[in-house]
Amino acid sequence: MGFGDELMAVGQARKMNETDPRRVQIFDRFGAARWHPVFENNSRLARPGEEGDFQQLHNGPGNRPYILGKADDHWTWRDFECTPGEIFFTQAEKQFASAYRPQIIIEPTLKSRASPNKQWGLERWQQFAKLAKKAGYGLTQLGAPGTRPLQYANMISTPDFRHAAAVLANAKAYVGHEGGLHHAAAALGIPAVVIFGGFISPAQTGYAIHRNLYAGGTPCGNRTPCEHCKAAMAAITPQHVLNELMRIL
Repeated sequence: MGFGDELMAVGQARKMNETDPRRVQIFDRFGAARWHPVFENNSRLARPGEEGDFQQLHNGPGNRPYILGKADDHWTWRDFECTPGEIFFTQAEKQFASAYRPQIIIEPTLKSRASPNKQWGLERWQQFAKLAKKAGYGLTQLGAPGTRPLQYANMISTPDFRHAAAVLANAKAYVGHEGGLHHAAAALGIPAVVIFGGFISPAQTGYAIHRNLYAGGTPCGNRTPCEHCKAAMAAITPQHVLNELMRIL
């Protein structure tokens, strides 16, 4: 679990604070107040150790609202309505991003611990990039230093997630897997095409403001490669993704 989960927590806190002006303090499953880098500069949130009349939100590792259960080889999901979160950048982050004005941000890679069933496939990504270039769209890939660049896309190396999100804030659209940057796109109000496949569905982690591509029936949550997810990803073609991108631009 990572930045995407924390942005979902920020979205919950935002919704709470918009109906009740008291600030929100976020707690882990053991009842301890917690903090995360994505919470920085958010005036809706109270830090651990602060005292006051705060609302309480219990959301953290092992206690996420869209997770029903966990087995050795798979997750079980529950439906959850995501509220877009918020990200408040530092001046240094804004300065880093100011050098870039990307048209379309893409993210074809996954974090190291992600289920392989969330990967659309680099060959499909490459086909999509070629189609997008032919259609006249400029693609920019974000990644940590050392990330393998995709052909037909410019590469921007970002030191961390917050800097990547700051660059994303300057883009016209985002295309990527279900994950941290799709939650960032929602928080920043960036139109997006999000590739879900069959591992998890938009009913758990999707946003109504995005074009969510899902073809998996009941999401399996499998953490090891499965034929169900393989077929679901194959049903999402590069041309389909490009068509959805053209719809939001």
